[in-house]
Amino acid sequence: MTVNAARAAGEEAVAGRIAVGHRADLTVLADDPLTTAATDLPGLPVVLTVVDGRPTHRDPGM
Repeated sequence: MTVNAARAAGEEAVAGRIAVGHRADLTVLADDPLTTAATDLPGLPVVLTVVDGRPTHRDPGM
């Protein structure tokens, strides 16, 4: 999903996939958003957020 967003922003050379030389921007959720009921998605806890390769949020229980 992120490849198309990076391409649309003109950033496909530095973003949009997990690869050497690409920015590491990602969010780790407490459960799988693809199998979580849509009504439960807003309450799904964020476990980890990484921006430009640096953790910006980490669940204390992690």
